[in-house]
Amino acid sequence: MLQQMKQHTAKADLTKKERKALRKVYKQELVKRSALLKIAAARVITVPASALMAAILFFTIRGMMLP
Repeated sequence: MLQQMKQHTAKADLTKKERKALRKVYKQELVKRSALLKIAAARVITVPASALMAAILFFTIRGMMLP
């Protein structure tokens, strides 16, 4: 029923209780989507940052070892 509502193909003959239940389900879907976006953003930021720190550490140690 939720998929039909999203596609705007179902008639809106719903009781107040049913509308409230659909709203609750839709909010849960939005929460899942926002959690996924947070995880993706964390990956995009942390992976290059850790690579940059590793490179700085590598070249610092390498610079100390060279005469």
